[in-house]
Amino acid sequence: IDKSLTIQGVNKSNTVLSGTGLAGNGSGFYINNGVTNVTIKDLSIKNFVGNGPNGNAGVYAIGGNNFLTVTNTIIQDNVGGSGIYANGPINTVLFDGNSISGHTNVSGAARGIVIWNGLKENITITNNEVFNNNCCGIELQDGSGTNVTISNNNVHDNGDSGMGLIGLTGPSANLISANTVTNNG
Repeated sequence: IDKSLTIQGVNKSNTVLSGTGLAGNGSGFYINNGVTNVTIKDLSIKNFVGNGPNGNAGVYAIGGNNFLTVTNTIIQDNVGGSGIYANGPINTVLFDGNSISGHTNVSGAARGIVIWNGLKENITITNNEVFNNNCCGIELQDGSGTNVTISNNNVHDNGDSGMGLIGLTGPSANLISANTVTNNG
């Protein structure tokens, strides 16, 4: 993706972007550096192959992708990368109502939701189910965070941390509340 746009499926069960049969590594959606105002909603992203825990993903935002929204999606069986990966610094992100799961039968460093590096500002991660990832469920680290809200998520059966939250140091308050985090590594 190299410009601001909305990608909207009919619904998450009937609109499927699949990497099955593609050669090599890749992402369902790769958002170029500095592209802002991207919305992805109401679809499924499946079977893409990443090249490491932070390389490629169902949705891969390379950096500076402010005003990023991913809602009402199924992101599953993307091996060796992440369900959603956003590289900071980043401002104004909404991940809401998604089902994000790794591939349980293949080894690899798949993560659920990852926001790394730089300032993470005005981030909302809510109402998601994040499960069966070989590494972490939800991970924010390597940098700082302000006005981050992580609430009402169900994070379970991930191989490492259910939630890895490092560096949420303000200056504004951050809120982590009403999440169910069970049976993680």
